[in-house]
Amino acid sequence: MERKKSIIGNPTRSTSSTTSTIKGLQLFIADLRSCQQTQEQEKRIQTELVKIKQHFNSSSTKNTSHSHGSHHDKLGGYQRKKYIAKLAYVYITSNTTKLNDILFGLDQTVQLLSSTAFSEKFIGYMTLELLYEHRQVVEKVNEKVTYYLLQDLSESDDNFVALALHFVGTVALLPFNQFATNDEIISAIFQILRSPTSSHYLKKKSALSFLTLLKANPVILTDDMQRKQLWIQRIVSLLDDTSNYRLCLAALPLVEYIAKNIDSTYCIRLVPQLTEILYNCVVVGTSSSSSVANQFPMEYKFANIPNPWLITKTVSLLSFLIISQNETTNKQLQSHSGPNTLLYASNLNPEVLSKLRQCVTVAIELGMRTCNDPMEKIVQNTVLFSLINFASKLDPTDDAIKSSVNALCSLLSSPDINTRYLTLDSLLKLCSLSGEVAINSVRYNKNLGLIFNILKHERDSSIVRKCIDLLYTFTDSENVKLIVEELLNFVLHSRNLNDPHMKSDIAVKIAVLTEKYAMDSNWFVIISLKILSLTNNNAPFNDDGIWQRLCQIVVNNSHLHKLTCDQLVDYLYKNECSESIIKTSAFLLGEYCGKVQDKISIANLFNLFTDKYSMVSNVTKAMILTTMIKLYNFAPEIGSWVIKFFQLELNSLDIELQTRSYEYLKIIQISKMSESNGNANNNNNLINVLFSPMPPFITKSNPLLKRLGGNLQPSSSPSSSSHKASAGSTTLVESTTPMTTPGVTQRPPPPPASRTNSMVPKSQEEYYVEQTSTLSPNWREGFNRMISHKQGILFTSPLIKIIYRITAVKTEERIDYSRLRVELSYINETEWDITGLSSEIFPFKVQDNPEYIIQNVALPTPTKISMGHGERSRQSFEIVIRKPFDVDNCGPLLMVHFKCGGNGFNHVKLKLGVGITHTLIGNQDTGSMRHVIELPEFIQRWKMLSTALGKDGEFIFDSVPFKKDATVDMEEARMTIRQILKRLGFDIVEQNSVKNTIFVSGIIHTKSDGNFGCLMKVKYQDDGKINLTCKTTLGGPLAEYIVRCTKSAISR
Repeated sequence: MERKKSIIGNPTRSTSSTTSTIKGLQLFIADLRSCQQTQEQEKRIQTELVKIKQHFNSSSTKNTSHSHGSHHDKLGGYQRKKYIAKLAYVYITSNTTKLNDILFGLDQTVQLLSSTAFSEKFIGYMTLELLYEHRQVVEKVNEKVTYYLLQDLSESDDNFVALALHFVGTVALLPFNQFATNDEIISAIFQILRSPTSSHYLKKKSALSFLTLLKANPVILTDDMQRKQLWIQRIVSLLDDTSNYRLCLAALPLVEYIAKNIDSTYCIRLVPQLTEILYNCVVVGTSSSSSVANQFPMEYKFANIPNPWLITKTVSLLSFLIISQNETTNKQLQSHSGPNTLLYASNLNPEVLSKLRQCVTVAIELGMRTCNDPMEKIVQNTVLFSLINFASKLDPTDDAIKSSVNALCSLLSSPDINTRYLTLDSLLKLCSLSGEVAINSVRYNKNLGLIFNILKHERDSSIVRKCIDLLYTFTDSENVKLIVEELLNFVLHSRNLNDPHMKSDIAVKIAVLTEKYAMDSNWFVIISLKILSLTNNNAPFNDDGIWQRLCQIVVNNSHLHKLTCDQLVDYLYKNECSESIIKTSAFLLGEYCGKVQDKISIANLFNLFTDKYSMVSNVTKAMILTTMIKLYNFAPEIGSWVIKFFQLELNSLDIELQTRSYEYLKIIQISKMSESNGNANNNNNLINVLFSPMPPFITKSNPLLKRLGGNLQPSSSPSSSSHKASAGSTTLVESTTPMTTPGVTQRPPPPPASRTNSMVPKSQEEYYVEQTSTLSPNWREGFNRMISHKQGILFTSPLIKIIYRITAVKTEERIDYSRLRVELSYINETEWDITGLSSEIFPFKVQDNPEYIIQNVALPTPTKISMGHGERSRQSFEIVIRKPFDVDNCGPLLMVHFKCGGNGFNHVKLKLGVGITHTLIGNQDTGSMRHVIELPEFIQRWKMLSTALGKDGEFIFDSVPFKKDATVDMEEARMTIRQILKRLGFDIVEQNSVKNTIFVSGIIHTKSDGNFGCLMKVKYQDDGKINLTCKTTLGGPLAEYIVRCTKSAISR
């Protein structure tokens, strides 16, 4: 069993106290709590701070006086621990506002780390954990803390090692500290993790600490390929002992992070071990057999379920490593592991697949088991949800899917809100992934009634949204009327629906469903108008898309003209009429007023619009004005009323209404004058041209779909798509020109539809940011190489190698340095043929004055349909640098897709390191007369830039790492740095005055903003670090962009 220590002290190790409590601290806390007023408490704190400071100063003075003699700590470990604990309590109770008041105790806090007493060392580490989020603390004590950390990490006492590991795991993600970049600390923690002599207790601690370091700095396992391979193999081997559940629980988060963010290739071999762990917990651990139950230790059971935390973590990792056919493209694009490294269920060992399916079956049985303990039920449901969501990846049978649906639906009546929400979420995922079988199991049984019941009575808005999404998912032509009626009743009569945004979402979903699946045109019109009539003062929402889409469909379908106009007239007669109905009426009745003459005269129709005119917004008023002149064009006898109305509106406060009324009056005036001159035909021609009938809309997609978002789509199962309309009915999909084909996603610019499930078109910047979070592993290596070299290897994997070359474009007149030509070569590295090779290049943005433009993109040119081993395909494109930009955050993206030895596509996603320094040219390379800058001239120009721009246009970057292992000789470093700077395009200022500094200059070329000069000092320090200082003739971030590119080239 693992040892547990007292939080305050460890009497067996303490050399300064025989008790485990700090009485002085207890009395101080009691005094503060007894204070009745804030002033009284503040006075007590200040008194204590003065006392502590006096003791610390006295101790420092006496220690100094004894420095030449024998060392004696006058303050003592117990007293120091007590005073530091008081300072920590002051910091906590003041809500961190008294940081500056307690900083005098930092040195004494660090001194506690050197103690041999556990309680004193514990107080030191605990206090530093509280304070390490502040920059001034880190800057003052980080060097000493690092020294003591390394000492404790190499201690033989497990308790001291555990304290150091806990400290690193707590503060490594905080800003300002450098533990995640300290190779000594990283190596020490990994040594504890891998050492066969380390206790399981320390291995657990070190696994969690190493995970924190890896989150703070993933470069730990990505920069060095040899380290990456050896270290990941060691980490993965922690799960080989499937019976050590404590160590597995601590190691699983680390392995999952590596699989998702570093490289999943090394984690694939874990599937059998993970399956064994899951099988032992779910199947063996829950077995009712006495002989089997005795094999599972009772200490690992919680709420009568073996290791529920381990089960959920194991399922989470398996869910990432095993993919289904439906999620192949998205998962591979999101994975950092490179192409073709994830598993299909069909590729699993039959024994492994059988055990996983058995785990799902047992989880379903557990979920349906009745129990009185609420905690046990929560745990059962947690295991059930995780395994059912995972079950869709295992190619389940129809019976297994039905059992999963029934198990989930049995939880819909649970009184627990979280259970109902998770149940609906799991049902939604199951229906989306498993298709028709899961959908039919829900909608053809009593389960549909359960969902309707939740919709009617549920008060939690998140559960209501899940219900609506689930209903939307499995709607088809057979059940569309039932589901739409329920949704309408819910909007009209629910007392729990107070969110206008949710009402808007429901209305959009109803409109989409009725358009897609309505087989009765009358029903479609009635429902659409009901949706529009919902927008009264009690239920406001933005519904412009709904009425506009209805108008498009009605205009495109002549058989709907009269029916819709008759319905609109009925709505206009009502006292309470929504503005959306009025907009729809103004648009359609103005076009087709002749269709309702048998129901209402044109004069009465004009009166209806005048009655509604004062109730609507100015936008709708403008529409009504247009409707009135259309009514006049159809029935000139109402001309006097129309003219009077327009004349009144000439006094409107809204300029749009004034202008429109004036223009329409002029048109009528011209009409009257033409009639009196006998030119009625000419006038009629003018009016007919101005108000000609509305032509059919050329609509390729339903714009309402853009408002739904997410991956939701109505059911497109074979049964629903094969359902035919009855004789004599006309489907809207057939008669509306042209409609969206069900299941086909439109290609939203810029992302291609083949790589996104979302129907909401993203902006270029949003899509760019989304894609940069899922770049291929080791992309940074090729990115940095591309910044510093004009040609080289951009990316390499076991399947494909990509080589690049960058040159300035030559025109007939000159070389255009702001226009770069990038040539890529794709080389087959495998024994199998590569087919279907394609690529895409995405800039950061294409609108709003972009920093660079990608043009003249040529497709890859294979010599034949497939590429054999060693064969290559070439591609080229141009990048026009219009103005300075940050290549690290805005560089173009390259996506390569190809097939090789498998069923699915492989994907490589890289960021190209084509930055502002690629346009950097020295004076001797510009084609003009060479001018070599001497050091005095450099200094003079530097001072001129300082005088003209000050700190604007200047950027300084200190401590750039040059060599990792050891300090390099000064002259050797000078030569190496000179070569790097020349390769980047800088001119070197020849001088021997300052040995450790290189002075360089150059000219940056841009297409739109012009050319800019830059000067830079590169100073090499004895510790192997480099300081960069750059000035440019342009203010702003240009100097920073140049320095960051130079840093990437030097630190390689």
